[in-house]
Amino acid sequence: MTVVIPKSNPNHPEWFESYKEEYLKRWRAYEPFPFDQPSDTHNYLSLHQNDYLRLSDHPEVIRAKNEANESTGSGPMASIIYGGDTGQHQKYRSTLQEVMKTGDVMLTTAGWTANVGIVESVALPDMPIYLDYQAHASLWDGARLSGGKIVPVRHNDADHLEKRIKRSGAGVVCIDAFYSTDGSVPDLERYVQICEENDCLLILDEAHSFGMIGPNGGGLAVHLGLENRIPLRTVSMSKALGGNGGFIAASEELVWFLKHRSRPVIFSSSPSPAGSAGANAAMKVALREPERAENCLRMAALLRTLLLERGIDPGTSNSQIISIYFDQDPLAAKFYGLMRKHGILVSVFTAPAVPRDTSLARYSIHCEVTAADMERVANATAEVVAKMAVQVKPPFSFVEKT
Repeated sequence: MTVVIPKSNPNHPEWFESYKEEYLKRWRAYEPFPFDQPSDTHNYLSLHQNDYLRLSDHPEVIRAKNEANESTGSGPMASIIYGGDTGQHQKYRSTLQEVMKTGDVMLTTAGWTANVGIVESVALPDMPIYLDYQAHASLWDGARLSGGKIVPVRHNDADHLEKRIKRSGAGVVCIDAFYSTDGSVPDLERYVQICEENDCLLILDEAHSFGMIGPNGGGLAVHLGLENRIPLRTVSMSKALGGNGGFIAASEELVWFLKHRSRPVIFSSSPSPAGSAGANAAMKVALREPERAENCLRMAALLRTLLLERGIDPGTSNSQIISIYFDQDPLAAKFYGLMRKHGILVSVFTAPAVPRDTSLARYSIHCEVTAADMERVANATAEVVAKMAVQVKPPFSFVEKT
């Protein structure tokens, strides 16, 4: 598969051409180009998507979407807080309130908009916003828009967070439950304790943990019984539920506050009623068939073991996300191309998703893979790494500079 990146346009200003070419030069060096994945994946073992429970094309989900679409169409073209709320949205919110064990839920158009809006809404000007170095990009962007002071924190290092807070004071803390780059899981109880002791507001992104862990798939906070001690949790429905949209779980009071503060919600039309109906149906399947998440996590654990046996470092993954790390930008693209020849599709992360001049290839394990599939992936990985004659690097870590 060859991807041709267009050449310069003479109608562009010179300053923009120079800026654009800096990036295009780097991307043209990728061989093959990893961001144009095959549209027909039937002949591949697809480990490049986030549809962990394989619910995106489940018959019950499709039927629920179609029925809602026939009765409501695209829904009212209005913000969900200004006339865009429908019966489908309300039914789904009711399900989520039970699963998340929360006072209320606010639906958003995406997990991205949930995170950007929530950080911007709660942080005061010049207030410290403590961000795990691998926290999702949307949390970082929300912090940039908020006017607060960004304070990076070493990945999964609660002691470093405490040290930062002692120096900079009370503020907002942003972490993930399952990190999308390395699949690691934080010591959540320790983070909660630090926030409580230091007057900090904790935001937990449960995008990759929702549906995968905890009673009824409620996520890491519910799994650990910490849901009442974490003020704000966000979720993307494009992961375990295989749909579109996102939501924020919080107390009734906080949701009421966010409805009138979150700019992405105020200034966007509501999520489609069909999307909410499909997500509600997907949630019911997940509740009825917990073995989907169980097998997914079991197969991920098996793959980590198989990789280690072959001398491949899977890093600190403890979830369905497993990554292979490289110390050069183009290497993950090369790895992707060689794995594709083995009939295996992976995701490729380069800057800005990871630090500049580094890259990673990510496996997103799903519930339909088998032990034989994991053996195949481990063998192919070892063969490709040997063929590339590179040393797989340990996960990236943030080194404190001050």
